[in-house]
Amino acid sequence: MAAGILRSLLPPEVAGRTEVRSAGTGAVERAPATVLAVQTCAEHGIDVSTHHASSLSAVLLREADLILGMEPQHLDVARKLAPDSAGRLHLVTEHGATPGGSTAASVWDPVGGTADQYRDTFNRIRSHLLEWVPRIRDAVERREGVR
Repeated sequence: MAAGILRSLLPPEVAGRTEVRSAGTGAVERAPATVLAVQTCAEHGIDVSTHHASSLSAVLLREADLILGMEPQHLDVARKLAPDSAGRLHLVTEHGATPGGSTAASVWDPVGGTADQYRDTFNRIRSHLLEWVPRIRDAVERREGVR
């Protein structure tokens, strides 16, 4: 859901110059998005119906300008796979607030959960990603010499 949400939040001028990819530390390669993930995203006009899981790899990490993990252990795995990527690793929760104004250390994976749990996770991810969008825009502009 996070990749679909981020794509939906990026303004067109940034989206066209940014590749958003998703990879998991425990992903079953090529597994489709869950029915509830597809439905939850569709409720917000986001289509993740063609998403298929990919495993996190050292190659992906080295190619990335920014790596956002949902849980601290995701970042631990990434550091072991590609120690040279450590400076680009961040928890998605570093920016943005959860409902009620508190910031949690991670975003819970709703797989196996209820539709309400998927909606809650969607909203938490979105609230944090909203805070990352300006930072991504700034990074894209710096990379392309606009700033």
